[in-house]
Amino acid sequence: MRVLVSIVGLAYPLLVYAGLRFFEPRILAVAAALLLLVHAGSAWRRWRRSDVVRVAAPFVLVAAILAIVAAFNDGRILLFVPALVNGVMLVAFARTLVHGPSMIETLARLRHPDLLARHAPYLRAVTRLWCGFFAVNIAMSLFLALHSTLAAWALYNGVLSYVVMGLLLAGERVYRHWRFRSYHGDLLDPVFRRLFPPPAAGGGR
Repeated sequence: MRVLVSIVGLAYPLLVYAGLRFFEPRILAVAAALLLLVHAGSAWRRWRRSDVVRVAAPFVLVAAILAIVAAFNDGRILLFVPALVNGVMLVAFARTLVHGPSMIETLARLRHPDLLARHAPYLRAVTRLWCGFFAVNIAMSLFLALHSTLAAWALYNGVLSYVVMGLLLAGERVYRHWRFRSYHGDLLDPVFRRLFPPPAAGGGR
């Protein structure tokens, strides 16, 4: 079920595009609500009491959107979901810039707990970069939802935004290896080690 929900989430713009071409918005809302209920029913046993508010909030928000779509039978409401998701991500990343540690530093330490403190400013800058990405995504998604065609909206949110995300991930990784020349046994480390040899045997973090 988790895999199915993840696939639906990633393919959401394309599914909305296809769905609105063949079905009424109300039918899509009911189908999505059934999927949401099944997912909630299969996951609630794993929730801890401390997780209820954090986990329930997205469910309530999505349920409210689907209820509005079903009530008004208006598919345009579905077009604002990607902007909403990017808004949540922007707030989550931006908050870590205020309170620290930055989101990217937190994620990096999950894989490398002994990461040196001198990397923190760089990881903070990368977090800012992702904040900019989410902000641009919000603006583009809203503009296309309000002023463009369904096809253009689906193309950007379902294809182009993922391409840009992939380019950002790849570009940041190449730059990081060029700048720090440190290697931790990742899959592509042999390739980067050839391209950017460490300053000394074993490299330093």
